[in-house]
Amino acid sequence: MSDIGCTIKHLPPADWQQAARDAVVVNPANAPAVDALMQAAPNAVIDPQHLALLTAKYWGAGGVKLTVGFLDNPATDLRRRILSHMNAWGAWANVTFVESTTSPQVRIARTANDGYWSYLGTDVLQIPAGQPTLNLDSFTMNTPDSEFYRVVRHETGHTLGFPHEHMRKEIIQRIDTAKAIAYFGATQGWSPQEVTAQVLTPLPNSALIATAQPDPVSIMCYWLPASIMKDNVAVVGGTDIDSRDAAFAGRVYPGPVAPTGIWPGGKAYFFQGSQYDRYDVKTDKVDGGYPKPIAPNWPGFPAAFAGGIDAYVLWTNGKAYFFKGNQYIRYDMGEDKVDAGYPAPIAGNWPGFSGAFLTGINAGVVWNNGKAYFFKGSKYIRYDLKTDKVDVGYPKPIAGNWPGFPAAFANGIDAAIVWNNGKAYFFKGAQYIRYDMKTDKVDAGYPKPITPAWPGLFPSGIDA
Repeated sequence: MSDIGCTIKHLPPADWQQAARDAVVVNPANAPAVDALMQAAPNAVIDPQHLALLTAKYWGAGGVKLTVGFLDNPATDLRRRILSHMNAWGAWANVTFVESTTSPQVRIARTANDGYWSYLGTDVLQIPAGQPTLNLDSFTMNTPDSEFYRVVRHETGHTLGFPHEHMRKEIIQRIDTAKAIAYFGATQGWSPQEVTAQVLTPLPNSALIATAQPDPVSIMCYWLPASIMKDNVAVVGGTDIDSRDAAFAGRVYPGPVAPTGIWPGGKAYFFQGSQYDRYDVKTDKVDGGYPKPIAPNWPGFPAAFAGGIDAYVLWTNGKAYFFKGNQYIRYDMGEDKVDAGYPAPIAGNWPGFSGAFLTGINAGVVWNNGKAYFFKGSKYIRYDLKTDKVDVGYPKPIAGNWPGFPAAFANGIDAAIVWNNGKAYFFKGAQYIRYDMKTDKVDAGYPKPITPAWPGLFPSGIDA
């Protein structure tokens, strides 16, 4: 394991006030922090890392859609690969990056020996056209896939306005200053001043929009070796967007997101009875050591839910909803536990649920049209995420409304999940079908058996 070696690029002091003004234009919520800056500048000396949060740099609660350009014209496959990892944040937050050759806002270079770095949030607007705002040192298609997850997603986080998580006071207090200066001087070639700025200067909690507690496995956190820690305990650091990252990004940039049944960290969970499998999307197989019992691995699950669930769905608010009979629980993905006050009855809490749907559901998915679909027997309902209620005219029969569903599936499904490839998968007994969300029909050649298509997954079928 090695640290990312990332540097947050900061504007020269002469540009601070204009950057602050622009930040307010982009996102009026940045104004309070700008006021603080104006009181301190221009005469006060403000450390750049403090400035990072003193002047808020978030793009705005209305969401982020930024154009991206590549300065050295890499091959199409590499551009697509980088963009796909940048857009990984869009699975949980209202964030979109699109390639453009016309005055792109985010400009990516791959300058060798220049390290990994990005300007922070709205600061990219101050960088002259034709100059990079983000560098991916020597990235090619031969760069290991793990580095795309670890580095590209990290630097994209900076572009979204997220600073380094290891700059939280609670982590810095654990670092031995002398050992850190020696370590980063030897491994990164940093001067003592650079180590102080990049590692040892805590972000002020008073100005921090952040999670309640530091997240040592955040994608925005360095790996810090035990050898530089006062307590000799390493800071693990992040290798991918974790559940707290995702939940936090969703709160900062709420709104429409790419639908997914995949949890932060690239995992999907499948349940059968009192057990569950954890499926790794990258390796395309169930992780070793599974299945495991639901209890005690899902904190806060009531006994009835630990004995098995009927369905679950990932919402767009950093929550997962699990259903069992006529009740449900709300699970906070960031905190990794059931929220207080649950279980609660479906009746009265899911407006428009009626009839058999009040007694429970068989499956649910969030679609790419701002709707969620819930299935019970041979019928389904469509739930509008914006109005928070079932659309008029539902329930409807599955048959005739889901093109290509085989008769057995039209009579009822056991489980469903939306993947990160524009497909949804529906399970019935030991078989599954793949549904193309763009063409709105089942792909040719289905149904197929779960085994061997889903290596390690419960072969006889899944409940959720």
